[in-house]
Amino acid sequence: MKNISKFCLLLFSATLFGQDFYGKVEYQTIQNKSKKEAVSISKESEKESAKDALAGIDKEAFEEAMKKAFQKNYLLTFNKNEALFEEVVALEKPNPTQGGISVSISMSGDGDKYMNTKDKISYTEEDIFGDEFVIKDSLPKIAWEISNETKIIGDYNCVKATYTEPVSKNDLEAYERYQEKTKNGKPSFFEMKKPEPQTITAWYTSEIPVSFGPNGVWGLPGLILQLENENYIYFCTKVSIKNNETVKIKIPNSGKVISKKEYEKYEKKMQKQMEDNDGPIMIREIKN
Repeated sequence: MKNISKFCLLLFSATLFGQDFYGKVEYQTIQNKSKKEAVSISKESEKESAKDALAGIDKEAFEEAMKKAFQKNYLLTFNKNEALFEEVVALEKPNPTQGGISVSISMSGDGDKYMNTKDKISYTEEDIFGDEFVIKDSLPKIAWEISNETKIIGDYNCVKATYTEPVSKNDLEAYERYQEKTKNGKPSFFEMKKPEPQTITAWYTSEIPVSFGPNGVWGLPGLILQLENENYIYFCTKVSIKNNETVKIKIPNSGKVISKKEYEKYEKKMQKQMEDNDGPIMIREIKN
């Protein structure tokens, strides 16, 4: 009976989305506090060197900036073969209570991400210290493990799937440079933990038969409505589908188009030039 119900659901979805259509999914993120932090404040003996970096920065403002860095809004727009994932940025009013100093913390990986499942290609925006790039690459093959665990998200029946993401070569080399730096007695504001493979958890629905999801994650037989990684939990807040209509999905074009290999080479070069080894977090003071 369960197999018959599943077949009927797939048949219904295929019929419903057989014609032209496009959809939009709104996501919000929160910090995944169940995971170990990859970066933390250094031990007491090294904290003295960090005081100058935070001198004049209000502690509450810093904590609020950290909170906002993890609580963001995103939009996924898709048709049968293409999707664009982008951050929805709201303008903020100036806060006069901070004595003319505002604090913002930026996290890497917030550039627009385009996916094309027909041509198996992706375009991803990245920014390294003001240098903008669009990385052209093939869609990565993801070895999903689909479980029997299910739950309902909104109006949709969802299935749990997981995969293990390996540590990148650049992250491993950055950690080795950090170890070398601390071995030589050089102080560091942040303590970097050894990078480890992380488990990515997705909840997808076959009722919307497209292989897209937040943050460039793809490859499941249905739309991903919730995604958990080391830092974030992406959860869907709204889904809208329009049948018998189509939409042009734009390819990011805000920077120089380079290959992933070229980008990783440049990223490694810039990481080596960082003197404070603060990792992916940048603290900015804007004095009015």
